[in-house]
Amino acid sequence: MNTPLTVAELAHPIALELGGNWRPQPARHGVQELDHAATFTHMDGRQLHLSERFDDPGHLHIRGAFPATDYPFRRGERDTVRVAMNEDPADIAARIAADLIPVHRDVHERVKEHNRAQAEMRRDVEEAARDLSARLPGARTRVDGTTAFVYMNLEPGEVRIGLDGDTVSLVLNDAPRIIADAVVFAVSRFLPHVQTPEGERGEYVDGYAL
Repeated sequence: MNTPLTVAELAHPIALELGGNWRPQPARHGVQELDHAATFTHMDGRQLHLSERFDDPGHLHIRGAFPATDYPFRRGERDTVRVAMNEDPADIAARIAADLIPVHRDVHERVKEHNRAQAEMRRDVEEAARDLSARLPGARTRVDGTTAFVYMNLEPGEVRIGLDGDTVSLVLNDAPRIIADAVVFAVSRFLPHVQTPEGERGEYVDGYAL
C-alpha cells in the first residue's frame, strides 16, 4: 500500500511542472518544517501558499499571497484552487497555471500599485502636517497612516486640524472668532492643495470642511 505524499513532498514535482520561475520552499512553524504546507516563490517576488486543511484531508488548497495592504479586495480576487492530492502533479500544475496564476498576477500588481500610492500619500500627509505644525505656535502633530492631526491647545479653547489624504478638516472648540479666522487663513495658505477664494472669511461654527 502506497503512503500518500504530504504537501511538502508534492511541492517539488508541482513546481517542476510550473516551470523554472517558481521555487518551492518549506513552510515552517518556528524552526520546525511542516508536512501539511509549502510555499512557491516566483522570481519576481510573488508567492503561492499550498496547504492541506485539517477539515479537508486529502485535498490541496492553493492560494495567492499578497503583501500587507488595505487594498479593497473584490469577489474573485483571492480565490483558492482546490485539487485532490492524489492527482498527477502535471494536472495540479495545469490547474494552478490556468485558474490561479493569471488572476493572482494581475491583482498582485494592483495591490503593489495601491501600496505605492498609499505610501506616497502618507509621505505627503506627514510632510504637510509637520510643515503646518511648525508654522502654528504650540501645535502638536500625530500621524496615523494617511491621516494626520495637528492640535493646538488655546486659552480658552482647542483647535484640531485633520488631514486625510487630500481632505482637510478643521474643528474649533470654544475658540474666539479671531482665532478661528486666523487658523482658517493659515490652513488655506500653508497647504497648497486647499483652495480658498481671496477675501473669503471663515464663519465661526463648530467645524470647517475646507
